[in-house]
Amino acid sequence: MKTDQYTAKDFSFREACPEIPNTTYLTHKIHSYPAKFIPHIPRWFLKEYGRPGDTILDPFCGSGTALVEANLLGINALGIDINPLAQMLLKAKTGIVEDHDNFSSQCLDIVEKAHNYPANYVPDLPNLETWFLPQARQELAQIFGYLLENPDRLPDRVINFMLVCASSIVRKVCNADPQISKPFISKRMRALLKENAVEQRALLQLKINTKLFLDRKIKYMRTIANLGEIWGYLPTSEMVINTDARTLRNIDDQSIDSIITSPPYANAQEYFRSIKMELYWLNLLDGDRLKQLNKDIVGTESLPISECRDTPNFGIDKLDLALEKIHLVDQKRAHIVLRYFQDMQASIQQCYRVLKPGAYFGLLVGDNVIRKIKISTHSFLQEIAEATGFSTEIVGYDRIVARRLAPKRNVSAGLIEVEWMLIFRKPGL
Repeated sequence: MKTDQYTAKDFSFREACPEIPNTTYLTHKIHSYPAKFIPHIPRWFLKEYGRPGDTILDPFCGSGTALVEANLLGINALGIDINPLAQMLLKAKTGIVEDHDNFSSQCLDIVEKAHNYPANYVPDLPNLETWFLPQARQELAQIFGYLLENPDRLPDRVINFMLVCASSIVRKVCNADPQISKPFISKRMRALLKENAVEQRALLQLKINTKLFLDRKIKYMRTIANLGEIWGYLPTSEMVINTDARTLRNIDDQSIDSIITSPPYANAQEYFRSIKMELYWLNLLDGDRLKQLNKDIVGTESLPISECRDTPNFGIDKLDLALEKIHLVDQKRAHIVLRYFQDMQASIQQCYRVLKPGAYFGLLVGDNVIRKIKISTHSFLQEIAEATGFSTEIVGYDRIVARRLAPKRNVSAGLIEVEWMLIFRKPGL
């Protein structure tokens, strides 16, 4: 059944969850992240379709927004993401420590120790001197050198939290424009460079963010502890490793109570490029790792042109017609879109496998305009889900209020103004 046969619901998620004060409350404030969805969305879904003690899955979990919200509702959460930063963020946001004061003291001590640490660490980031001025390079080298070498053998939870704090300041002391997601030295930044007005004080920024993030983490842990006394248990969050959204390896059949996720958009953004500075400083990229990550992501643009000459065909009439039109003007772009829907089909099929009978699946997606051809992504994914065995329960939309990623500069790529929420249900026994 097509989405145009439904009366689309205006979700207005912010209004539906007035108990959430803002999009960065508690540990949602910890570290910016490209294209993360607002906490109101998983909160609404989990209030509707989850129960305390359940286990939910987000197969494109990114910064862990859905997992944080699940834990705040007494729900256990599993996350999957191929971004190596995602696991660090989840630990920083949801990890519980017993002695808050000792944890805070250890974290703040690191800021002071980094002041006197040798600035010997050099990340493998290409064109390092283009992106960072001398003071910023030196202070970042002191910070990351201390954390990665860990000479005082501090606990992993402390080092992980502080690496996240350090990662959060990389773009604050970078020559790239912080208002543009992808690293780019804009006209505005070039003017600031001429005036010697670009922020370089990495150690100061680390101190500021560490205090801020500690405050949010401690408030989160106290909130969870208080709720845990009511529930009689503490919910957990965990990253499932050695897998991705297309395989869901290491997750048993019919073991998940509900799924809420927001996958990458077709042809919308290069996610790893937007955080490559942080990944290099964290020493999470070596050799061709960045190239491989860009190749592995759902919605990859890393396709050889030799594989793009034939007219792409997926098997959905309207999608195939759109692919054919795109192929006439841009062969590679047409195959990028085809690969996206093939990857999403594999992911949806795996979601069906791991969900319990009768369970719900919330999918937040945006439509696209590619080479001036409209791609009704939400309609096509609905057809894929129904062909897999899901029934469609609700189709609705929410208007995008703010963006963490700047749109593509190519006008033919189009802007995503609304996001579609599709609620599916796996048939019961």
